Amino acid sequence: EVFLEPILDLEKQQARHFEVSVRLRDPSGAELSPDDPAEAERPSGALPLLDCLRLKRTAQVARRLEERNKQGHVFSTFSGPSLTADNFLATFAETYEQQVQLSGQLVLTFSQADARLFRTPHWTMITEMRDLGFGFALRAVTDLDMDFEQLAKAGFRFVKLDAEVFLKGLPTSDAVVPAADICKHLENLDLTPVVEAIDDAEKRQQVFAYGARLGQGPLFGGARQIKAPV
Repeated sequence: EVFLEPILDLEKQQARHFEVSVRLRDPSGAELSPDDPAEAERPSGALPLLDCLRLKRTAQVARRLEERNKQGHVFSTFSGPSLTADNFLATFAETYEQQVQLSGQLVLTFSQADARLFRTPHWTMITEMRDLGFGFALRAVTDLDMDFEQLAKAGFRFVKLDAEVFLKGLPTSDAVVPAADICKHLENLDLTPVVEAIDDAEKRQQVFAYGARLGQGPLFGGARQIKAPV
């Protein structure tokens, strides 16, 4: 199941970017999630295989958006282990060779929990992808106790924050940073905050008042299933 969700310019109320999500289900119908610890621990390397499919579907949607003259980046979430998995990297190289323009569109998104586990091989792949033109985003952010400056230097351009988490403020090792200061802190590092899960107009107004300029969520229609070639 392939879904497309707009990321809006909150001031103009227009789609600025898009997010593609691919929901895969096991034989019982349960969704397989890139954040599922049980999947990450499987020795079979299930997540990189699933990410191969996510990459192919996202590339197809990106091509379709380009053909329809839809501007902006295309976000898609991947798992950290895929960055060092041969099958995913082979699929990535093949997809890029067939669709070079994808490098200017795709924003590979990783959870903060995954990014904390990145080691030298992961950062090497991030750097190589950055040099090809790909961008990165950090999602599921729960605190500011990590080196965001390093992330920015490595090619991360966006930080995705849940609306409720954002409005309550984010903790560091010794304080809680309020929402308005979160935006200033990230933008000073050339990182653009994107606030997710905005579900009502009041929340949108609060998010915008605190300085966030990009948002997504049920208020704007949420993720909608689309048809994609198999």
